[in-house]
Amino acid sequence: MVIDLRELKRKGKLEQSFYFEYQTERELSTLPDVIVDMPIKVNGTVFLTGERSAFVECEVTFTLSGNCNRCLEKTSKTFVATFSEECDDESQVLKLSGDRIVLDGAVEDTVIINLPLIFLCSEDCKGICFGCGVNLNNQQCKCKN
Repeated sequence: MVIDLRELKRKGKLEQSFYFEYQTERELSTLPDVIVDMPIKVNGTVFLTGERSAFVECEVTFTLSGNCNRCLEKTSKTFVATFSEECDDESQVLKLSGDRIVLDGAVEDTVIINLPLIFLCSEDCKGICFGCGVNLNNQQCKCKN
């Protein structure tokens, strides 16, 4: 994903909104049996702050699909994360290459940083009984107390 600042400068504007649907071949999820569904949606605004600098605000929406870590049921959840970053010749996160800002790395980093530590179908998931193996969300435990 590239934001071309030449168009913004040519129009004499100081800000511009943008929307991308981003695809990556790289596996972003570190959770077992959980993947990041493509595309990742990126909605943002770029602000010119100088001749060789800009400020970018983004909202990144991504969906995880896989097995709940407690009950092992298939589930899917959508997450929304944000980032904002100054971009100039010296910035570490968003690099300014000529009059272009490349967002790929920042978007991927935002997804990775905002992955949950555990992937649950719901916050109150009861999981699986270690004794009889039933999904406690759907059935009563069959173990004898």
